[in-house]
Amino acid sequence: MTFPLAGLLRVRGVQERVAAEEAARARADARAAEAAEQHAVSSLSALATQIDDPATLRAMAAARAAGQASLADLQILSRLRRTEAAEAEDAHVDARRELKGLERLEGAHRSRELEERARTEQNALDEIATTRAGRSEGSAA
Repeated sequence: MTFPLAGLLRVRGVQERVAAEEAARARADARAAEAAEQHAVSSLSALATQIDDPATLRAMAAARAAGQASLADLQILSRLRRTEAAEAEDAHVDARRELKGLERLEGAHRSRELEERARTEQNALDEIATTRAGRSEGSAA
């Protein structure tokens, strides 16, 4: 007899693999966003500090303001990606838990199946032994 939930087990296995891929992708996106944030921080700190004229001062102020706005956007994106990665990881853990539960059920089913086969085989052997013993007693009399 086959495991009655075999189809569901296969579906859960596929769902777990998809969740694992999504979690890996989300972690990679989070790392990329954090790298972009770090790059923006280092770019802002690398701006020249020597100012020779008012035009350079205005340009420097504009560059810093644009850089700060860009950095704020990158920080928000980085936070969003970390949140997405955490949610994807939670989804993967849930999918894994559901899969493991079904795998345990399948293992228990297989154990009961093996026990039933062994019991049936033992009953057949007992029947053969009883029949032979009955024949031996009948021929000895």
